[in-house]
Amino acid sequence: MRKDFYLFRHGETDYNKEHRWQGCGIDVSLNSRGIIQAQELASRLRECRIEHIYSSGLKRALQTAQIVAEYLQVGVDVIPELREGCFGEAEGMLKSEIAVQYAEIYDRWYSKQEDMHVRFPGGESKIEMQNRMFKVIEDLLKSPYHTIGIASHGSSIRYLLYKFGLPPHRMENTALFHLSYEKGNWKVNQLPFNCRSKIC
Repeated sequence: MRKDFYLFRHGETDYNKEHRWQGCGIDVSLNSRGIIQAQELASRLRECRIEHIYSSGLKRALQTAQIVAEYLQVGVDVIPELREGCFGEAEGMLKSEIAVQYAEIYDRWYSKQEDMHVRFPGGESKIEMQNRMFKVIEDLLKSPYHTIGIASHGSSIRYLLYKFGLPPHRMENTALFHLSYEKGNWKVNQLPFNCRSKIC
């Protein structure tokens, strides 16, 4: 049995534009640029034969999923566990402010050593994000659909894919990844924007 997952980050919000951390506790919609990005993403996915989309319930991801789903003529269901990570007291702050107020945690968060147990006060660790997301993907192996879209968030996608060998890196809005499962083996690829013929 083969399963194909097309994971994509939501489009831009005003918080993204300001470099302000949203996390799971701040629920804002896409801005006008984010809507255009979602429409462009839908076009990129048109040849992938996605059968169904599962989305985080946060507005920015769900709105992206709905724009893609309407274009592809498929359904959308919410799975709350696809939400963004909880960043606790850092949510709503500018990245530059976090770097000052939580300097030690911030340095560990962005360390090349990848401390998977680092967390902000009141927040979720990277390993907790990874485990939460992987459980969703594992559960979806039992889904009747074979080609599935996943609308989620930067950090949650980043640390899920780290489990499969993709090093954490900066992730643009509507970044797209292909995760496949066959005969007990997982494989992940990031999909370039200008490579439609190689997406599927």
